Amino acid sequence: MTEYVLQTIDLGISFGGLHAAKDINLKISDNEIYGLIGPNGAGKTTVFNMLTGVYKPMTGKFLLCGEDLTGKSPSEINKKGIARTFQNIRLFSNMSVIDNVLVGMNNQSKCGVVNSVLRLPRFWKTERSLREAARELLAVFDLDGERRVLASNLPYGKQRKLEIARALATKPKLL
Repeated sequence: MTEYVLQTIDLGISFGGLHAAKDINLKISDNEIYGLIGPNGAGKTTVFNMLTGVYKPMTGKFLLCGEDLTGKSPSEINKKGIARTFQNIRLFSNMSVIDNVLVGMNNQSKCGVVNSVLRLPRFWKTERSLREAARELLAVFDLDGERRVLASNLPYGKQRKLEIARALATKPKLL
């Protein structure tokens, strides 16, 4: 059997007897770009909500690189490698652009509590490394010159870019 980055098998959910998504079967390969299209109310967002743990599927299952993630929490699913953005922008508006990206990188810090609390040399080395990686990611989206700007002060298009950069900062297998 071919292993896919994402595979859904008969995934479904109902709300009050209404099938919001039923028998969803997807196979997404590595290094591919896919789109999920349909009219308003077709269940596209519901599918994304199931894949990211916002909703628990009532039927079926989904696998990331062969591992069943059905029923896991949003944070567990994100740690396993699925990241997303939202229809409505959800940035930390009172944080700087670079700090928003650094939040996405929090799963990459190997510093530990003691090093962080006591601000030992390993903490500073890790902090420098993460900040450099964040700046490089911001450069991809042409946001490096605005890294100190509050996210709320960016125009809408740049806020959307920042949200994508923050999602990519988690180093997902699937975005």
